[in-house]
Amino acid sequence: DYTNRMGVCYKCGTVIEPMLMEQWFVEMQPLAQEAIKALEAGKVTFYPEAKKRQLIEYLKNLKDWNISRQIAWGIPIPAFQNVNDTDDWIYDERVTEEIIEVDGKTYRRDPDVFDTWFSSSSWPYATLNYGEENDDDYNQFYPLSLMETGFDILFPWVSRMLMLGLYITGEVPFRAVYLHGLILDEHGQKMSKSKGNVVNPLDIADQYGSDALRMGIISGQTAGNNQPFGLPKVVGARNFCNKLWNIARYIEDKVGDEPKNGHPEAQTDADHWMLAKLAEATDEIASHLDNYRFSEAYDTLYHFVWDDFADWYIEASKAVENKPLLAFALESILKITHPFAPFVTETIWQTLAWAPDQVLAASDWPEIPAADRKRAKAFEEVKTIITETRAIMKAVGAQTTTLIYDKAPAIEANAELIKRLARLESVSYGQHTGGVKLTQTKYDLRLDISEEVSKKYADKLAEQQKDAESFIKNLEARLKNKSYVDNAPAAVVRQTRDQLEEAKVRLENIKLERERFSL
Repeated sequence: DYTNRMGVCYKCGTVIEPMLMEQWFVEMQPLAQEAIKALEAGKVTFYPEAKKRQLIEYLKNLKDWNISRQIAWGIPIPAFQNVNDTDDWIYDERVTEEIIEVDGKTYRRDPDVFDTWFSSSSWPYATLNYGEENDDDYNQFYPLSLMETGFDILFPWVSRMLMLGLYITGEVPFRAVYLHGLILDEHGQKMSKSKGNVVNPLDIADQYGSDALRMGIISGQTAGNNQPFGLPKVVGARNFCNKLWNIARYIEDKVGDEPKNGHPEAQTDADHWMLAKLAEATDEIASHLDNYRFSEAYDTLYHFVWDDFADWYIEASKAVENKPLLAFALESILKITHPFAPFVTETIWQTLAWAPDQVLAASDWPEIPAADRKRAKAFEEVKTIITETRAIMKAVGAQTTTLIYDKAPAIEANAELIKRLARLESVSYGQHTGGVKLTQTKYDLRLDISEEVSKKYADKLAEQQKDAESFIKNLEARLKNKSYVDNAPAAVVRQTRDQLEEAKVRLENIKLERERFSL
């Protein structure tokens, strides 16, 4: 008696019994060797690059390929057998007929069909009229610039297209291969109808929009790696679309219905900073897209539009309006966003009174005018001052105060802007030895916060420092306890060490903050 592992059908539980039958095979090593030569010669680029070496190793060990299948549906194998002589086989394309007559002999079509991957291997050239009189499509599109597919079918499909393409045409079928990962369910499991864990993309698109679904899927995604489906990313992308819509409405309202007048020129430090950031983002996104780094491109776009343009430039532009530059910036943002959110950007584009009479997809990639780097850097300093000022005022609970500066032309030039964005009472020139000193800027700046308010906050920091030092002491004692380190779960010990490091960083920040309020 033998104990044997028996395969069963995953749906009905019926035992699967193997049955030996004659099959059609393709001898693979002659095909594989030609593919290996092409790969080693660098004729095909892979994303991620490591997949090329994996494919070469696979081809080196490739066994002969059984290309026949005994199933009801598929492309019939064009082989016919003599009904009176089992060794007499012929090739004939009349596969829709079961019985044919050739030279007075009767032949029956082989009931087998081609393996799916054998049929699919012909895709790059078979769909382009290869070998036919009208083969303009083949001449224009073969080899393809890019083949994009899931990494899980690198071996069954990509390798087969490569081998068959070389064998039939003498050329590789594509110049580059991008292998995406799979979108798993939220628990990291492969989606399957039988498991019932499939997320219907149409339902998500109905609720959040197809642009949001599109951006949510590519967010954090890298070539060749699986990724759990994350609804929060889709929600974040939906919010990004809303932000873009609101930016467009604001700028359209400012520019008006008349076509924009004048060439966009930077006037303020904020204008120059925005152009520098826009140029940087545009170049980065183009470079990422050229190299199929979609997630990185989207990340660059998101942070420029939300953090730089909406949070800073739009607010700064309210002090000094530059309508031609606002219109130009919106056009450029729509162009660089279009590959990621085609529907919302095209919709906005069609509403612009000054936009060219063509679809957005047909427009050129934006060219950004050069910015004055010195003036752009000046606004970066202004940003730092405003951010630190807001943080200090929030920490001490001050509703408003005065910023005092000494010998700072950039501050003087942007005084009104700093006052407005930092919600200050005023920005004044003069000598001041009291107050709270700003530490993150190169200028000598102080906030006119009273000694009483400063002391109250300093006392609060002293209490926080005391608590932090006590917490650190307890964690250090715990980690010095050999029994705890040896017997506690490794994950718990590691968590304690992480907590200690975080507590030390927090203590240093508290000390630095106390020093600021003791100046």
